[in-house]
Amino acid sequence: MVTATVNVGGKERTINCSHFLVSAGRTPNTDSLNLQSAGINIDKQGYIIANEKLETSAEGVYVIGNVKGGPEFTHIAYNDYINLYNNLINGKDESIKNRTVPYTMFTDPQLGRIGVTEEEAKKKGLNIKVAKLSMSHVARAIETVDTRGLMKAIVDARSGKILGDAILGSKGGEIMSVLQMGMFGNITWMQIKDMVFAHPLYAESLNNLFMQLE
Repeated sequence: MVTATVNVGGKERTINCSHFLVSAGRTPNTDSLNLQSAGINIDKQGYIIANEKLETSAEGVYVIGNVKGGPEFTHIAYNDYINLYNNLINGKDESIKNRTVPYTMFTDPQLGRIGVTEEEAKKKGLNIKVAKLSMSHVARAIETVDTRGLMKAIVDARSGKILGDAILGSKGGEIMSVLQMGMFGNITWMQIKDMVFAHPLYAESLNNLFMQLE
């Protein structure tokens, strides 16, 4: 057991735990590339500066992946490639501006999240409803004897569209991805509430999650 003092919201707290995870950030290894000679601008941290079309300050030079900063995920680097390929090869006019970024923290249990949080929605003045369901009320979680966590979804109160969700629990990232497709397909929470899912999948619990809004 390890004892440590941490600062939370400006207040010191003493916690006891078995492990520490220290996240110190990343430093791009661009310092040896001599980018300035090519007319490619970088920021103070060394990340290559690019616009929403992934163009750098040097004409005809583009950048994708972690070296441009932003969400440093493998799936974002792949989406960068798709955007760039479609623009340069297929003649499209795609942009990475305002793209929705999903992510999963592979903790135990998993945390899957996408879209706006409840706090962000309130700051934006959105008219929302919030659905919450403890994993202890999820049939599959009960069957697998792992009822830790909860499911939470933010929906537009008027249209019923899903604005964001966070799933903390076993297969949290997979459940989040189901709702992600619902978001992009403009499927409402009312439709998902009555949708037929195979029993006994984790996805089936989405029926019960949105029943909380009735």
